[in-house]
Formats: sequence, structure tokens, C-alpha cells
Amino acid sequence: MQSAIDYMQDVIYELPYEGAKEMLLVDNVDNKDYLKGLFNAIFDELPVPKSKKKK
Repeated sequence: MQSAIDYMQDVIYELPYEGAKEMLLVDNVDNKDYLKGLFNAIFDELPVPKSKKKK
């Protein structure tokens, strides 16, 4: 997500597990204001949930 990259000062990509694709590492998890700002920055880029079909 480009908005997350723009928001973060130091962009680091990590593999969460072997065989996975690289993901952004968010290591500033103790800073509530930082996480709130990051969420607000990426909110508009989040996918819309798919509606569940009724059976």
C-alpha cells in the first residue's frame, strides 16, 4: 500500500514466514498515535469486504 510506505519513515520489508511474499514491517507497535496515523493513512486503500451469500 503506497499510503503506508509514504507514512512510514523507515520502510523495511520482511518475510513473515518462509515461502511468503515480502510484507511491510511495522515495528513501532507500542506507539498508539503512530498506529492510529498509519491506519488512517491506509484506510481508503483497504479492500471492501465481499458480501456473504445467503443460503
